[in-house]
Parts: sequence; structure tokens; C-alpha cells
Amino acid sequence: MINTLIKKIFGDKNTKAMKDLWPIVDQINAEYEKLADLTDEELKAKTFDFKERIAERTKELRENIDSLKHQLTLDEFDEDKHKIYDDLDKLNDDLNDSYENILDELLPEAFAVVKDTCRRLVGKTWDASGNKITWDMIPYEEGKSPKWLLVKVKHLWLRCPYI
Repeated sequence: MINTLIKKIFGDKNTKAMKDLWPIVDQINAEYEKLADLTDEELKAKTFDFKERIAERTKELRENIDSLKHQLTLDEFDEDKHKIYDDLDKLNDDLNDSYENILDELLPEAFAVVKDTCRRLVGKTWDASGNKITWDMIPYEEGKSPKWLLVKVKHLWLRCPYI
């Protein structure tokens, strides 16, 4: 009884998490609507676009890391090895932070690409390594839009949520 009262006053953990995620879901759905007019080839090209954007934004950091690594391979040191290692660690941390920020920015668009790809694959069947693969969806509730993506490989069904 006390737990129920506390949940009513403060809310539960899942409700708070969902409240934080709904704006991202709205962004994904907005990006998804933009993808409807793209051809299959243009949709495939989005992956290369993501890779290029990541590489472009991290180019300077990666070049600095490569330069420091090259300095470490040289026999003659003008600087202290420990300082180079410290600088290398700092640059690697900065690179990881940069990747995290970029991926957070790309997340809605990338999820929208996956969602549109799933939509295009629904009802298609093909063979892979002699196994028949079926891409289909089931409704979450009767008469409502599909909420689960099903992929059948051999006798195994894989079930994934579909936003």
C-alpha cells in the first residue's frame, strides 16, 4: 500500500524513462516521414552518409592520435614518453566523447532508416544459406497498427519491437 502511494506521488521508474524517451520517438517518427519518398538505393546510401558524417567530424582527433602513435614508434624522443601517452589517452577520451555525441545526434535519423527499411521488407521472403527467411509483422492488438516485427529463419522466429 505504501509503495502504491509513493508511486502515485513520485511516479515509477519506467514512467519516468518513457517520459524521457517520447521526444526521441517523436523525432524518429518525424525523420521516418521524410524517408517515404526515397528509393531503395537512396535509403541504402544513408548508411554511407552516416559513416561519412562520423568520419568528417572525428577526422582531426583521429589524425592527432595517429600522429602521436607515430611519434611513439620513432627511436628518438624529443619529449617524455609518459607525456605522449597521457596526451594519447586524453585524445582517445575526447574521440570517444565525440563518437557518443555524434551518435546521439544521428540516433533519430538512423532509427528512422531502420524503421523504413523494415516497412519495405514486410511480406518479403528470400533464401539465405539454404534457409527460408520471412519478414512479417503482427498487430499488437486486433485492428491496430503493427507493433512487433517478426523475422522467421528456419523454425526460429525473432521478435523485435516496432516503434
